[in-house]
Formats: sequence, structure tokens, C-alpha cells
Amino acid sequence: MAKQGKRTKIALVGYKLANGGLERIFSNVSELLHHSNCDVHLIVLEDKIEYPYHGTLINLGHYSKFKKYFKLKQHLKINQFDYIIDFRYRINPWMELLFIHYMYVGFKFIYTIHSSKLDAYLTPVNWIGQQMLNKAYKIIAVSNALNEKIKANYHYEKAVVIPNSISVKAIEMECVDSKLSFKYCITVGRLVKLKQFDKLIETYSKSNLPNREIHLVILGEGEEKEHLEKQIEYLQMTEFIHLLGFKDTALCYIREAQFLVLSSKYEGFSMVILEALSSGIPVISFDCETGPSELVENEYNGLLIENQNFEALQEAFERMVDDSQLYYSCKENAKASVISFSNENSVEKWLSLLNHNII
Repeated sequence: MAKQGKRTKIALVGYKLANGGLERIFSNVSELLHHSNCDVHLIVLEDKIEYPYHGTLINLGHYSKFKKYFKLKQHLKINQFDYIIDFRYRINPWMELLFIHYMYVGFKFIYTIHSSKLDAYLTPVNWIGQQMLNKAYKIIAVSNALNEKIKANYHYEKAVVIPNSISVKAIEMECVDSKLSFKYCITVGRLVKLKQFDKLIETYSKSNLPNREIHLVILGEGEEKEHLEKQIEYLQMTEFIHLLGFKDTALCYIREAQFLVLSSKYEGFSMVILEALSSGIPVISFDCETGPSELVENEYNGLLIENQNFEALQEAFERMVDDSQLYYSCKENAKASVISFSNENSVEKWLSLLNHNII
């Protein structure tokens, strides 16, 4: 461990353990470090706990905004953590000045960055983002392309790439009551504009998939739900498009799908793509600025299409259904294509970082 003779004490700080891909990574890292004999404290600022966690949970979501941050500072001070790993979205510039000049002072704190939309993690104010980079002990980027973007935008050369990972145990989890009575493709994510599920629904409705009786299943909750329901009804697609809400067993639904679709405006390193490929399910994805191209190899384990080209997305849908040779080839290659993104490899990178042996 990072310190010989005692357990390394680590605070993982995030807003919640529910709903999104970032939060699943927060959950997964707690498991990796806890099982590596670290003393892990998960400090959550909102009272939303749905994903499993490993270590000591400190739920500050019951307190007022002022009091929760007072309690956070108090807990950090009392416990004197060896490292703080921050999984928050960091949008408010003045709040982040408070964190780097007060909350985290005296600690080795590590910022994780999960999306090519850098101002969601380094604030929209460039000089404050630069301060955050300079004050942090380390910066973790979840993909190589994301690391290159941080270099280009901030002239910051010291980020460490640790991709998201998945455990064999998760892939092999037993699934009960998640089988649907029809064939389907699937997409998973919060029902927010970023995911572009409205455009995905329109694209699906224009394709030949309904005629081929391949349904579309959407897993997730969010502010766009009512709008999407109305759209599905307007398109007369209620028989074929299914909004099933948030499922903590989403992987069980992914495993039974024909293929997974990603239609986001941007990504960092998509957890759902990794989950699908690890389960032997081909993927159709936009070639977003960062992320998908490090997982999806076109015509090998899925189809990687021109970014934001929805006509090409429709063609990819139809090709994946109509070209059985392509489909079964992608399906056969899927698992082996992401074997390097195992939890075992990921934990080695985390422990190397905490041991100061930067990789």
C-alpha cells in the first residue's frame, strides 16, 4: 500500500451514489480500494444512495447546504486522510475556490475527470480551472483522448489515465426477472438532453427495426421523461419503445439485448459500452470526441459511426440487424476486445498512483 505498516486512509467525495455512470464509477472505485486493504470513507453530499458501496459511508445529504460543507471539513480534519479522491461535478467556480483554498488545504487531493466537457469538472472559468489543476496532487482522466484534451486546453502534462473498469463478478451476476418477451436493442443513461434520447427515438422510428420486431428499450430516469413519453405516443411507437426507468440490474437487461446504442453529445469513457462488450453484446456508438473509439473498433466489436450523424446511426441500426455475418462476428469478438479493462488491471493503476509510482 501507499504507506507501509498501516492501511492507507482514503476519502472518496461525491454528490450521490445513484442514477448515473459517474456514480457507478464512484461505487466501483470504493470496491477496488476497499478490497485492496485501504480504509475507505465514502462522503456523499446528497441523500441518494442506490449503488453498492464498500467502506464507511458518511451521508451528509440530510444537512442544509451550509452545514453539510461544515461537516465535510470537520470529517476530513478529524480523520486526516492520506488522500482525497474527488468524484464531484465541479461547475461552480467560487465553490471550487473554497475547496482548493479551504476544504482540501493540507491534503493530497485527486480530481477525476470523466467527460470531454471539461468545464463540468474544471468550471467554466479558465483561470480557476488552472488553479485547480495546479493545486491538485494528481488529475485522473478516464481516457487517453480526454488526457490529450486536458493537455491541449490547459497545457497540463501530468494527468494520469485510469480508464473505467468492470469486475468479472458483475458480468456473471445472477439475473432474475429481467428477461423481456421480445427482441430489443438497448440504451442506458439519465433521461437528460445530453443523451439525445429524443433524436434516438426518432431515428429508431424511421428505421426498419420496428418492422423486424426489434424493440428499443431505454433504461434511466430524468427530467426528459415526460417529453419522451409524449414523443413515443406521437410517433405511435408505444408498442415498440419502452421506457423502463432506472434499474439497478441494468447489466441484466444489457446481457439480453441484441446490441447497445450510444447517442450522447459527448462522453468520457462510457461505462455502459464497457458493460455491453464485457457481456458479449455488440455496440453502435457515435465516435464522440473522447471515449468510444478506445472501446469500439468499427466492424470488429460494433459499429463506430460519424459523430452526431443520425442518418448514419439509422443505417447502422439496419446493418446490425440485416447483416448477420457482421453481427455474429462483432458478438464473438466483444468480450475479448475489452479484457484489458478489468478491475484487476484498474486497481493496479490506482495502487501504483497511491504508491507514487506514476504509470
